[in-house]
Amino acid sequence: MSRRGNEPRTIELLARLPQQIVNLAKIEYDNAKREVVSKAKNAGIGLGAIVVALFFLFFMLEALVIAAIAALALVWPWWLAALTVAAALLVLAAAAVLGGVMLIKRGNPVPTETLGRLESDAAVLAEVRVNSDADTAKSRGDMPQANQEGNWR
Repeated sequence: MSRRGNEPRTIELLARLPQQIVNLAKIEYDNAKREVVSKAKNAGIGLGAIVVALFFLFFMLEALVIAAIAALALVWPWWLAALTVAAALLVLAAAAVLGGVMLIKRGNPVPTETLGRLESDAAVLAEVRVNSDADTAKSRGDMPQANQEGNWR
């Protein structure tokens, strides 16, 4: 077989393989780090929403205190106004808590995308190993015969 133009030879390709594996590992590490940072930011935003919810709950408690004072004073408009404000603050706090919990759940720090890519890389490497084992067996002449199990495709 003749080589075309400037295509690298097999030995040159094999010599590049370790560096390419190191580069792949670095890229995957950077991707995992970037993914974890992104998910941590979402978790931080979710925690901020919960802090806002606690802020509203604090003022709801004040409004309930004012409502109790107004009810004891038997002044109907003050009382009703204070309960209305308390109900509105409770609705705002519930919305903030639900939003914060959703963001925290979505902010799982496990880099699932990177782990998926690493699993597929490992599967490819395992397939290369399986195929090289079959090639070694073929060169030694101990290939499985018919009706025998073997490691070949």
